[in-house]
Amino acid sequence: MVSIIIVNYRSKAYLDKCLFSISKYSFDEDFEIIIVNNDQKEDLTDLVDKYSRVKLYKNKKNIGFGSACNLGAQKAQGENFLFLNPDTQFMDNYIKEILIKIKQYKKVIIIGPRLVTDAGKTQEWSTGKETTFTQIIKNNLWITESRYFWESKKDIFVDWVSGAAMFIKKDIFDKIGGFDENFFMYGEDMDLCAQARELGYDILYSPELTILHSGGKSRKSLIKQKIQFFKSSFYYLIKRQFKK
Repeated sequence: MVSIIIVNYRSKAYLDKCLFSISKYSFDEDFEIIIVNNDQKEDLTDLVDKYSRVKLYKNKKNIGFGSACNLGAQKAQGENFLFLNPDTQFMDNYIKEILIKIKQYKKVIIIGPRLVTDAGKTQEWSTGKETTFTQIIKNNLWITESRYFWESKKDIFVDWVSGAAMFIKKDIFDKIGGFDENFFMYGEDMDLCAQARELGYDILYSPELTILHSGGKSRKSLIKQKIQFFKSSFYYLIKRQFKK
């Protein structure tokens, strides 16, 4: 079984489209949908009634992306997890395709698809190289080495894939201990992938797999988003440094 885990925050309209796409393309696949609602103002109970195989858990406050994903994982029954943003949509029978893909690679335990924007373009920063102080400086100078990875036309091993649509085997997720809850938002996907690599497993970016990602639909303040991004990046860099 695949447990699809979705964290909602200010995204009910997009979540409805996401659930519709899953039900449309997932025919006889064995799956469940776990929704963790981090938004106290949005009532999602009607979506539970509208779609089958959906379980809803509501938090009393916004506990952050990684913490909510961990909660969903604790409630999940599947041996595989698919962490999915609410502003994503299936474009084909994704569950079937990704289960075929995972069988092709023995050491791969995390897979990320090509994320496509509403304009039909490949989403930037959906995968890439390990983040370092040097890489951050290069990125700000428009020397974007990670572009090579997200623009790849064939399967390629990478350092990390986006948590917007991340497939991972449950036993390895549990072995790692889930997402680091010190990340409120941003960076937890890179950190999880880094820990998986340290255990000797591979991370795969597969552009043959495609998911629509509208992106950033719960964002209210660009400034706050940037501040959170740099806080998470700083924590990630310090954590990786102490690992050495």
